[in-house]
Amino acid sequence: MNSVSKTDKKFMMQALKLASCGLYTSYPNPPVGCVIVKDGKVIGKGYHHKAGQPHAEIMALKDANYDVEGATAYVTLEPCSHYGRTPPCALKLVEMKVARVVVAAGDPNPQVCGRGFEILRNAGIEVVEHVLEKKSLFLNRAFFKAITGDYPYVSVKVGMSLDAKTALANGQSKWITNDRCRAKVQDIRAKSDCIITGVNTVIADNPQMNVRYENFSEKKLAKIDKEFIRQPLKVILDTKGILDLNRYQIFSSGEVLWVNGTEDASKYLKKEKLTEHVTRLLVPVKNGHTDIETVLRYLGTLKIRRVMVEAGQKLTSAFINENFCDEIYAFISGKMLGSDGQNAFSIENALSLDNCRQFYLHKCRKIGSDVLLHYTSVQY
Repeated sequence: MNSVSKTDKKFMMQALKLASCGLYTSYPNPPVGCVIVKDGKVIGKGYHHKAGQPHAEIMALKDANYDVEGATAYVTLEPCSHYGRTPPCALKLVEMKVARVVVAAGDPNPQVCGRGFEILRNAGIEVVEHVLEKKSLFLNRAFFKAITGDYPYVSVKVGMSLDAKTALANGQSKWITNDRCRAKVQDIRAKSDCIITGVNTVIADNPQMNVRYENFSEKKLAKIDKEFIRQPLKVILDTKGILDLNRYQIFSSGEVLWVNGTEDASKYLKKEKLTEHVTRLLVPVKNGHTDIETVLRYLGTLKIRRVMVEAGQKLTSAFINENFCDEIYAFISGKMLGSDGQNAFSIENALSLDNCRQFYLHKCRKIGSDVLLHYTSVQY
């Protein structure tokens, strides 16, 4: 019977930390880390930087100068078994004669899904599964959802006061939370493939919705392969198409998908390139608004894995009410704005406490004088 020791967990934790570096650049591939150990010492390590680049196992083998016979490879995700942009990692591990492969989680990708394990075992390599599996499942939660379904993983961000308000009655909202919270928002953006906002937010705040890498700390930048950093696709839901492309700075840089509504079924998903960076997409109208499901399904066809929603009460609540919210980042300050302030949410009434919407606290983090509550729709 395969055994899992404290040593296995220690080296897998190192592999998971390496994998997390790929969260910023590996899109549309999952973030994966690998550590190769021989005689109790790490002889090679690596992570997957970007689609088309070598996978984590290959990076680690190269780091070990390919001298890994009899070693143990710790990998955060099942080694791939198919030919894509790169050859199968499972076959390479067999070729290099590793003795043991320890894996955190299987790969649900239909092109892999158990075949990597089969290749290794058929070659006589000991395979140990499920080591720190929950941590790997959480790390890859966006990829796992997107690769097995039609929609990306949706993260909703909200910054609010202690009495759950996002702005004063007159609309003033800068700034409810502190600058360290805003820096954390930049980090979440950097890990997202796409940012969705609404027409009202664009009009009220005139945001750029870019990732400001220049404000990242040296420690943060050291974790990111700066050669492959990117700006997320910006998606604006503007049912009536009222925005002026020359007026709002969100249109001035980066790729923008400007989503307008139409009642004409013959025009559904019709695209029009308006400028070098701006594309208009027409989608059905549902209850007077652009249909969120159609938008998410379309983003799925683009291999968008993780969506971040930064919007006002109506759009934020719509994602939750329509069950398209997978997690919530709630940044909460100690300020109290009063009963006339603008509410953070407008959630449909529950019939009872037993059937109300339920999110699970994953992490609570004190950020200066404020706090970040990270809730997920499933428990990890």
